[in-house]
Amino acid sequence: MSTNSSDGGEQQSGAVNFATPPTLHIPVGTTVAEAQKLLILATLKHCGNHKTMAAAMLGISLKTLYNRLNAYRVRQA
Repeated sequence: MSTNSSDGGEQQSGAVNFATPPTLHIPVGTTVAEAQKLLILATLKHCGNHKTMAAAMLGISLKTLYNRLNAYRVRQA
């Protein structure tokens, strides 16, 4: 049996109610590279810096996540 929860999501009877993940707002005109960086960093923060979990949420390999993070550090230096 499904019921609507107060946050607009559905909840199964007796199931744990997980909070809706935060929303990321990206302004029109943001480059795809910058949007990707924002999404990766926000997801990593949401996952408590747990890289394996963040990579899984993003649908990328852990190696790709590490490569992107290393590229961001080089550009920030």
